[in-house]
Amino acid sequence: MARSKRVKSATESLLGIAIILDIGVVFFGALALNGLGFYAPGVIALGAFLAVVVFVALYRVLRFRAGQWAGHLIHLAMLAAFFWDVVMGLSAAVAVGFWVFGAIRGPALDRGSSPAAD
Repeated sequence: MARSKRVKSATESLLGIAIILDIGVVFFGALALNGLGFYAPGVIALGAFLAVVVFVALYRVLRFRAGQWAGHLIHLAMLAAFFWDVVMGLSAAVAVGFWVFGAIRGPALDRGSSPAAD
C-alpha cells in the first residue's frame, strides 16, 4: 500500500524556489570566480559543492520551523558577500530578496489571507 504524498505549504514551496535560486547563484558565482583566476579551480569546485550540499540539506528541512530559521541565518550570511565583492553581493541580494518574499508572503497564503480579502 502506497503512502499518501505530503502536501507542501505555500511557505515551504516559496522558500524551496528561493533555494533553487540560491543554487543558481552559487553555480554562476563559481563560474565567475573560476574565470577571474584568483583561486585554484579545485578550491572553487569544493566551495561550490559544499554550498550546494548546505542548500540541499536546507531544502529537506524547510517543513520545520527550525529549518526556516536556519534558512534565515544562511541568507543573512549570504549578504556578507557584499564584503567580498559588490557584484557578488548584488547577485546574492536577488536570491535573499525572494527568500524574504517567501518568508513573509508564504505564511499569509497558508493562513488563507490575501490582499483582496483584507
